[in-house]
Amino acid sequence: MKIARMTATPVEVPRLARLLPKTAHGQVLASRYVVLELESNSGVVGIGEVTCSPAWNGEEALETSRLLSGPLQSELVGADPLSWADVSTRFDRTIHDRPFLRAAVEMACLDLAARHFDVPAYVLLGGAYRTRIATKIVLPAREIETVRAMAGGLLGLGITTLKVKVGLEVEGDIARVAAVRETLGPDVRITVDANEGWSPEEARSAVERLDGLGVVAVEQPLSRRAWEASAALRRMTGMAVMGDESIWTRRDVIEAARTGGFDTVNLYPGKCGGLRRTISMADLARGLGLAVSYGSNLELGIGSAAMAHAAAATRQLSPVVPADLIGPLYFESTMVADAGFVRWDGADVPPGTGLGIQLDRKALERYRIPL
Repeated sequence: MKIARMTATPVEVPRLARLLPKTAHGQVLASRYVVLELESNSGVVGIGEVTCSPAWNGEEALETSRLLSGPLQSELVGADPLSWADVSTRFDRTIHDRPFLRAAVEMACLDLAARHFDVPAYVLLGGAYRTRIATKIVLPAREIETVRAMAGGLLGLGITTLKVKVGLEVEGDIARVAAVRETLGPDVRITVDANEGWSPEEARSAVERLDGLGVVAVEQPLSRRAWEASAALRRMTGMAVMGDESIWTRRDVIEAARTGGFDTVNLYPGKCGGLRRTISMADLARGLGLAVSYGSNLELGIGSAAMAHAAAATRQLSPVVPADLIGPLYFESTMVADAGFVRWDGADVPPGTGLGIQLDRKALERYRIPL
């Protein structure tokens, strides 16, 4: 089997106002991503998704589409989509430092290969340890009363864990979390994510006060290379301290363990450069005594399905910090026919062969960015 055709479609999909994201890195009203289709010479099609975010991961949709339609198409047409060794070798000698693009190519090949063999994608990743995945909903770092109202709108949906974005200003951060706790009561677990927004002094002050609000985990409280300061913060709190922006490669996982900077690492296919790399990093983390959670770049339906298969094939996930497998809940469209596998109270691996989802071509045309 050979790759016969590649099609890259950049799309711009508005975020829903209900939980409009805002973090220490800023806010986004719409996301510009790329939908990738790989067709084999036998007519089987696999799909992937590049969750571009120029300010966060440096990958931009229009340039990504040009790379896919230009140098990558020249390199990958004729490759064997059933052999990730063949495809990845060709990719790596053509493109550098674009993990989200690499992950999209892998998920399209995986979808194609699993459809060819008529099996779910997780079978080709070693099998599933679970098909139901615990998740947490994310609330933005917006005005306190706005976030309070957002939290109130989630009552009765079966949500067990919420992540509140912080890292803007400590007093406001604490007040925002306190408002969420007051609204939801004591039974909902709360984690916070500072997205590198605090100084060491601010983080120490915040963590002491967040402990009193029953917060169970703090994500990326400090800048991504502040390993020793993060280790010092860990020593003063019983809550989990999780690395996200700090953790991109296997070397980062090792550094987290060596320095004691984090007890939990946040992984996911786009950031890690593919599903297999993510699972490998999760195995390494587990071997080094670190817990593993799955993060998110707020994927649409394709990327979320791929993440579900990767999470299914990951041996052990953190019991404290559930996954951010929630992207389809935040968008006007998901680009797939049915994204019902992602719910407010958790997510399932989509049933069926391949990634278990079908491309919504009407949505693809509606949200297409003209080139």
